[in-house]
Amino acid sequence: MISFPAALVGLIVGVFVGLSGMGGGALLTPLLVLAFGVNPLAAVGSDLVSTVPMKIVGAFAHFRQKTVDLRLTLALAGGGVPGAVVGLAILGRIQALVGPRELNVIVGRTLGVALLVAAAAIALGMLVKRDDDAGDEIVVWTRRQSVLVPALGFLVGVIVSLTSVGSGSLTLPLLFLVAPHFGLRRLIGSDVAFAAILVPVAAFGHWRLGNVNFPLVGSLLLGSIPGVLIGSKLCAKIPTRYFRPVLAGAMVFIGVRLF
Repeated sequence: MISFPAALVGLIVGVFVGLSGMGGGALLTPLLVLAFGVNPLAAVGSDLVSTVPMKIVGAFAHFRQKTVDLRLTLALAGGGVPGAVVGLAILGRIQALVGPRELNVIVGRTLGVALLVAAAAIALGMLVKRDDDAGDEIVVWTRRQSVLVPALGFLVGVIVSLTSVGSGSLTLPLLFLVAPHFGLRRLIGSDVAFAAILVPVAAFGHWRLGNVNFPLVGSLLLGSIPGVLIGSKLCAKIPTRYFRPVLAGAMVFIGVRLF
């Protein structure tokens, strides 16, 4: 059964994602927990499944625009996919050791920590000087980046599986810190392509663990897909730099509330 309030939340979050390129899991999952009373595990699993189509469509669009760096995407995925599997294994292990109520408390608090970490990453990312106009020139990888990028992917993979937060709100700010000379458009495109690989893995794991509410997923998709399209159109007219501080502040507020 379609829930129109959930569809409205999906619409609002979708517009924000289309505008800023981040914030899907960071806003949607805690809103499902705090505003709709969905237990944290079901919120995480349902959010991940509902964002799979959005991530795949976004990655396809960036490939067509040639804003995806394949080496960067594969380096992130090389760490992120094993990280997602590790995160799911941790979740499954905890689920076997404690009851559902205790597990939901743990996931809820972990989600709060992830939001605070992502907010800090966004704040740091805004302070890094980067070349927003970098185009198709060849980027020389350093040995440090060859190690840090897969490690970043692994960290994000674990966090996404545990909380659904990180595929946009954490990866992109951290990439600003690790590889600012890649250029903003290339970083965004590669981040979206990475998410299109990572999120389905995490979503499949949560489906296997029984953490997905499919009627809720349908309601979220009903709102989020047109929301992303609307936000993408508005993105060309409204500077996104105004939205990232707002997103970081909202994530701090929600993260504290989840404790």
